[in-house]
Amino acid sequence: MDRVRVRADVLADLESRRAADLGTSAADRVVVDWIGPGTGPFQVRKRDFVFMVDEPVERGGTGTAPNPLAYFLAGAASCLANHYVSLAIAEGVLLRGLRVAALGHFDRVLIGGAFRDIGYDVSIETDETVDRIRDLVARADGMCFASNTLANAGVILTTRLVVNGAVTATLRRGDTT
Repeated sequence: MDRVRVRADVLADLESRRAADLGTSAADRVVVDWIGPGTGPFQVRKRDFVFMVDEPVERGGTGTAPNPLAYFLAGAASCLANHYVSLAIAEGVLLRGLRVAALGHFDRVLIGGAFRDIGYDVSIETDETVDRIRDLVARADGMCFASNTLANAGVILTTRLVVNGAVTATLRRGDTT
């Protein structure tokens, strides 16, 4: 992969978002088809990509694919990771490794259930200073659509930052009342 082209693409994307007025809208779309026979599986299509979603057997599915909440957490964690990497590329911050693990707690009720909090364990390997990485992580978190959506909905987001094996910061967002 051409690093120069990737950096140019990332910078162009960030600049287009910086220049956008608040309220400037975009859209995303997926199509979900029920395969059955039970509460799953489902086939999901996004552009030319296809993936499966299912429920465990004990919840009426076939147990052949991750459940919807796993994809929800994966989407939120991947969005956050993408913004860490994009900002690092744009600013010339070299990351040797990045891992984001997400754990969400939710009300398991039939009606009105929702995530109450999501914790991210973010591990970064780098030669950069801890202060530079803390700053990058805080700014990237504010750029993440998934984090902004969740925090604005009152979901408590906690990010535990580990740099080169040492816990260096804990950030919190969302309704803490």
